[in-house]
Amino acid sequence: MAQVRTESSGSPPLAAYGAVWLLTLACVLVVQLARVSEFSATPFVLLVSVGVGFSAWASRFTLPENARVLVGVSDALIAALCVVGQSFLNSLFGVVTDPAIESYLSLSFLWYLCLRSALMFTMNSLVFQSVPALALFGLIATYMLAKQILWLFALMLLAMLFLMLVSHRLEWGLAQPRLETGYALRAVLGSGLFAGMTAFVLAPILALTIGQLISSFVVGMPFRANVRAGGTSEASPDLQTGAGAVALSKLEVMRVRLEGAAQPDYMRIESYNYYTGRGWNRGRYFMSEMAPLRQGVFAPQRPLNAPSARQVQAIVTLSSGWHRYLYMPGTPLQVEAPVRALQYAWQINAVSSYRPLGAGEQYTVRAYVPTDDPRILRAAPTSPFRIPILATTSKRLQELATALTANQPTQYDKVMAIVRHIEQNTAYNLNVEAYPTDVDAAEYFLFEAKQGYCVEFATALAVLCQYAGIPARVASGFILKEREGDEYVVREEHRHLWTEVYFEGVGWVAFDATRNAPVIDAGQAEIQAQESAELVQARRQLLQRMLDALIIVLALAIVYVLVAPRAGWGRRAAVSRPMLLYQRLVFLLWLLGVERPTLGQTPRAYLESAAARLRQQGSGVAPAVAALTPALMEYLYAAPERRDALQPEIAQRIRQLQRLALQELGVRRLILRWLAYGRRKVYGN
Repeated sequence: MAQVRTESSGSPPLAAYGAVWLLTLACVLVVQLARVSEFSATPFVLLVSVGVGFSAWASRFTLPENARVLVGVSDALIAALCVVGQSFLNSLFGVVTDPAIESYLSLSFLWYLCLRSALMFTMNSLVFQSVPALALFGLIATYMLAKQILWLFALMLLAMLFLMLVSHRLEWGLAQPRLETGYALRAVLGSGLFAGMTAFVLAPILALTIGQLISSFVVGMPFRANVRAGGTSEASPDLQTGAGAVALSKLEVMRVRLEGAAQPDYMRIESYNYYTGRGWNRGRYFMSEMAPLRQGVFAPQRPLNAPSARQVQAIVTLSSGWHRYLYMPGTPLQVEAPVRALQYAWQINAVSSYRPLGAGEQYTVRAYVPTDDPRILRAAPTSPFRIPILATTSKRLQELATALTANQPTQYDKVMAIVRHIEQNTAYNLNVEAYPTDVDAAEYFLFEAKQGYCVEFATALAVLCQYAGIPARVASGFILKEREGDEYVVREEHRHLWTEVYFEGVGWVAFDATRNAPVIDAGQAEIQAQESAELVQARRQLLQRMLDALIIVLALAIVYVLVAPRAGWGRRAAVSRPMLLYQRLVFLLWLLGVERPTLGQTPRAYLESAAARLRQQGSGVAPAVAALTPALMEYLYAAPERRDALQPEIAQRIRQLQRLALQELGVRRLILRWLAYGRRKVYGN
């Protein structure tokens, strides 16, 4: 039989509010599980609980049209506040604002879900809660471990299914008590899968299109975009020096397992060799196809004959983001990746893929790591290599480079003399102020500011080397410093810039002028760095178990919603409004010590006997029961139109009777009667 839709006039059922509370709570756990930022979940859980509870209470009242418009406007304002004013919201609860754009947007979605939970007065507004939740799950799925994605979207689809099934039952239940399971599954699973696929496809596209706009003009933080395919000296620097304070994120980028004799300190992505005075460009370089050895295995067109003692194999598992350029522990000798083709630019020592690799994908690199043995580097002949060249000239830098290297016998000693000068005369500071725009950044760092972070240190070392006639460049990537078992955990906060110097017969050797430099605010940085790995792992396991438990609860709830109507579980005969009021009055009289009506006893006979019993007990409620009886009888047996007119008066008189009864009972007797009621429900009469 076809279903006939009926108008839904009631407020949303409490089960729907419970489902939304579980869904939003799952979003809090997912954001924590993704390690977007370290924060306490307590404020968010409290906001959601209070908001959902308020919405459930307020939904029992009819909202006027003006109030509905105000709720819609408030919803839009909350959305804008969560994007533009997230830093303000974070400061209220001591949450650190994460600088990564993915993390910022994830926390914005979470704030929006929590704040709008107090505006869900209708079933439509309840179901809409799944829309930002789906967006949050889709965003996290683009930068989280792939093994978590299935759980995330399974939870998302299960929650959407439950919400829409509740909505379906509320909307159609009056005309068709038995839920059409096939219809619900087709509608909900179809729309859910379509929404999930759309989120996966649109998330990267939106990040590359409007992500820059949101980051620059709304969020006000740098967008971590992929590097461009080429550079030019006339354009603004690809890598800016002296840009000011930098914030670090704990977002996990990848995990690296190293095998082999050589143990590199860095995972590099590319190098910059053309100094502009304000930063670095890549100069001219060409991408050439790597030679395919077999399916998924590639090597440079001009392979390097590297000694086995200086080779390392790195197994890289990406944890977040999209990566077109692959991270290398050195000069690549062979790359195995799940792609059809790779490109290699030897000028900047970078490997790129046409198809970006995403979270959960893995690739293996066998690479050559040049030695840093001082004996070998001192014995290296003077290199005739004079590229890259400087794009600017500075008399002060030239004089400093000449003075530092004048009496040094080898190229290695010259480089180390420059390193020692930088370490002894500058300090490492992440909160340094931005340099003036009309100065040479390296000169300002060495002679004026004397403070900076890795970009300024690497720039100063490379520029002084170039002034001394030593081929040098800066390289970007990550420093390997956080070890967990047999692999390194690489996070956004491990991003680093260092200097590479060319030695004839050896290659580009890494030098880092920040290693022994004094650190400003080192105490706080050291405290943050000493976070226990065991506690972090235990916290992640606890969050995962809580998330799994939520998934199981939602799955069981959905099974119940699907099966219960067909199996007849919990099915009760429809009870009219007059009978509900009468049953409430009977329960109230039972609390006062009056036995329930016997089989076949009419309401009038029962109420008259109840009033007589109460008068014998000396109860002050007896007159109110006697006065209510005639009016209640008229209400119970009146025509529907007359009954609707009498209902408000009868409900009000029963509430007055309830207040009198509670005053007479007192707290102690009320608790005892409730305990007796519970015992009767469990054990019977």
